[in-house]
Amino acid sequence: MKEDASEKDKYPGLVNTNKTEMDMNGDAGAAMAEEALDTISHSKERGVWGTKAEFILSCVGFAVGLGNVIRFPYVCYESGGGAFLIPFCVFLVIAGVPMFFLELAIGQFSSSGPITVWKCVPLMGGLGYCVCCICFLLTFYYSVMVAWCIYYLYHSFSSELPWSLCYDDPRCIGVPCNNSQVKSGDGIEVVDCKKQQMSPASLFYFKNLLGVTASIDEIGDFQWHIAVCLFITWLLIFLALIKGIHSLGKVAYFTSVMPYFLLTALLVFALTLEGSLNGIRFYVEPDFNRLSDPLVWKSAASQIFFSFGIGWGCLIAFSSYSKFDNNCLRDAVLVSILDCATSIFAGFVIFAIMGFMAHQQGSSVAEAIENTPGLAFVVYPTIVNEIKWPQLWAALFFVMLIIIGCDTLFALVEGVITALCDRFPQELRTKKMYATLVYCLLSLFCGVFLCFGNGLYVYTLFDSFVANINLVVIGILELVLISWVYGADRFIDDINFMLNKQISKVWKWAWAIVSPLSLFLVLVASLIKYKGASVDTLYGEYKYPLWCECIGWSMVVLPFMFIPAVAVSKISSTPGLSLSEKLTKLTKPDTSWGPRNIDDWYRDRENRPELYEKNDRYDEIKESNA
Repeated sequence: MKEDASEKDKYPGLVNTNKTEMDMNGDAGAAMAEEALDTISHSKERGVWGTKAEFILSCVGFAVGLGNVIRFPYVCYESGGGAFLIPFCVFLVIAGVPMFFLELAIGQFSSSGPITVWKCVPLMGGLGYCVCCICFLLTFYYSVMVAWCIYYLYHSFSSELPWSLCYDDPRCIGVPCNNSQVKSGDGIEVVDCKKQQMSPASLFYFKNLLGVTASIDEIGDFQWHIAVCLFITWLLIFLALIKGIHSLGKVAYFTSVMPYFLLTALLVFALTLEGSLNGIRFYVEPDFNRLSDPLVWKSAASQIFFSFGIGWGCLIAFSSYSKFDNNCLRDAVLVSILDCATSIFAGFVIFAIMGFMAHQQGSSVAEAIENTPGLAFVVYPTIVNEIKWPQLWAALFFVMLIIIGCDTLFALVEGVITALCDRFPQELRTKKMYATLVYCLLSLFCGVFLCFGNGLYVYTLFDSFVANINLVVIGILELVLISWVYGADRFIDDINFMLNKQISKVWKWAWAIVSPLSLFLVLVASLIKYKGASVDTLYGEYKYPLWCECIGWSMVVLPFMFIPAVAVSKISSTPGLSLSEKLTKLTKPDTSWGPRNIDDWYRDRENRPELYEKNDRYDEIKESNA
């Protein structure tokens, strides 16, 4: 390509270095040298954010998603309300902000996606593929929740909102329960309606939306309405990403701001309802006995990772498009605080409404609603029923959920596509639109399997395993690799060079000791106390059978198989050295590691030659360009 030729003409020493690599190491060395040249000379093709605001708003849109508005209240409710806020805030400080900053900094310094960024520790290059695999699993099941939002939006235009009606179902609050048993369509006794009273919104969620069956073994009917909404979801994602970050940045101006206006309006109205203060009291008053449960701490750590998007590769991908001297420290602190504040703010909205629901039912807040991942699909519609012009508010609310859900999906898809395009620039970078199309179609196909009557069970299985333990493990690996293998001192020196100012050594101790140790302790304790996955449905609490647990744990373990696989491949392809020498070489940065822009790459080696003297022949390059 034209740009490649101009870079080679501009820096002939780089080509000479590559020739030396070829002479020394044969075919393998030639391949490594060519890859190094391609890595540096393709910087102009990647693109950058149009403005600083586009980057910030895209990060906010990614971080502030359904994880804040839907998943945070669900996990908080599951973990005892106020008791959850303490470990959540603790992990925000000791893990959330440090890891957010780490991922932004390493992506910006190297201008690399989640795969090629691990050229700083080539032996662990498989971690990037592991992240992409988990990202894909997150993408296709997360998109189903956005499809649910689209279905609710469609029904928001009904003359009478369907989730406000009981349809004479005896399980519905306010409908007489003449018979102790409610029978399903095939005549099987399923639930005691005297013991399980539900709100109209709960029944709509379980029956009309999901058509939920009694167990995961019962596949149930195919829910065509969810499949159609899922297709619309992926069409929106593809259209938004058709031009990569250039289109994503423009979309973020609208999608990142609107949710705050609607959440504020809903909170103001919720506080006028009777019983709302009881819900808020449950939310802010901790039960200190719950703090002794390591699962509460594990849930807090997992929610930080899920909400911030740590370990997903998206933050690395986003920051890789930033200017080299962008103040990523300020960005990390700003977005992290905003994300945490949004989660807590959304919690006030949810729990105020739950207090009202508990008052209606004559129950405690802890017993007011079924604890499901779709908790918000029950709580928010309930408050909408009480507002004047409910159709308008319902439409606005579900548009908001669709927007913030799509924001997260934008980031997940862009993160994987960026990683693949950086890893295979010759094959994919000029065909990025087609790569995005294939990814969207594949995700749509996989998501269809969640459109059956047992879809809620499958969804919860993914949510219980994919978005929990493995994200914490990835976080620990990232911290250990950067702090102890690549070197925390060197990484801080990289950041100082990039930002042209000195950052505090506190970050070194956070990355090297505090964050990984706290995450490791929570991981071990949660594994010891693990009790098995479960979900509340129309038929009561459902505990997953052993075969489901095996599938769940396989989704945790299998993505990490990329790490030893790539390590073995790297070791076998490194020529002419003993095993110990190969390991030593592969735990040091690759020849092409450093700033992607070739001017920054040379400036880095000019200012800090001691860091690179063992990894490349900068002196030869310098002399040839003299």
